[in-house]
Amino acid sequence: MAAVLDRDGLLRRLRGDGVPRPVIDPGLAGGLRDWLEDGLVESVAALAAGTDVVRVNKESLNQVLLCEAHLVAGRSAPRVGTVELARGSMVDALFRQWVTTGVIDDPWADALAAFEADGDRDGVISFVSELPAAHQRRLRAEVGEHAAHITQRWPVPSPAWLPRTQERLEVPLCGGRVVLAGVIDLVLGSPAQDRASVCLVELKSGARRIEHRPDLHFYALLEALRSGAPPFRIATYYSGTGELDAEPVGEDTLVGALSRALDGAIRLCRVSAGVEPERHPNHLCAWCVGLPGCPPGQQRAGTDVPLVSAGRAETDPGPA
Repeated sequence: MAAVLDRDGLLRRLRGDGVPRPVIDPGLAGGLRDWLEDGLVESVAALAAGTDVVRVNKESLNQVLLCEAHLVAGRSAPRVGTVELARGSMVDALFRQWVTTGVIDDPWADALAAFEADGDRDGVISFVSELPAAHQRRLRAEVGEHAAHITQRWPVPSPAWLPRTQERLEVPLCGGRVVLAGVIDLVLGSPAQDRASVCLVELKSGARRIEHRPDLHFYALLEALRSGAPPFRIATYYSGTGELDAEPVGEDTLVGALSRALDGAIRLCRVSAGVEPERHPNHLCAWCVGLPGCPPGQQRAGTDVPLVSAGRAETDPGPA
């Protein structure tokens, strides 16, 4: 359940105060890995020699399980910048700065400086610099609000918690032909031998969405496979509202995440093997770049022109 908490309350939720930490089953991680590899044997065997590694991350999982054709179409389309993506990248940078230094001076300038230092792979600096003045002022104000929520409500982790930001998790399967991968915004604690001791935190600058929970469950699975011990707690922090959605991790969480990841990995292998992607009309059809060549999607969307192509990806915020 999500709740708006002060620093002390947020810390208690992250630590799971009052809830005993589960004992680690030493055979659990190995059993989960065997289950995945056994389930992928036929799909990997169908891949031609020289086929690129099939990478399974939260984005590809969400897309391929929604519609294989949507995933394929999106891969060939150029990345389109949006205000929402820029805001998310800027807030992520500020969260990392707060967790590691405990200081945010000028949110806008600090975020842009972080991109300059990291190389700005997503082109956020150029995107925001080219925004119309009204859009840029609104984005600057939103970034400031998110930064205020973080500094007012989020505790600066003690070094004893071993905080790590943007931690990469990669789990190779089937001789490296398939790789489960993810990047965690914040990891607290270190794997233990007897009881689970790691907490995973994802930061979201947008509204709560139903797919955020299975994303976290996927990360819990990755941590269990990588370290041999599942996290004891996973959480999503919504910087726009200050809400924290936290939950313990049980074996049922890991098994559910594994079933979903295996289903998606099999589909991704099919796509990589060149099998015609399945089409499943859904709520994103109107925004799919493959819409002009997809009759089922056109029927669902009521048009053959994607909204992005029609120039309606963003709306004018009006006077600011």
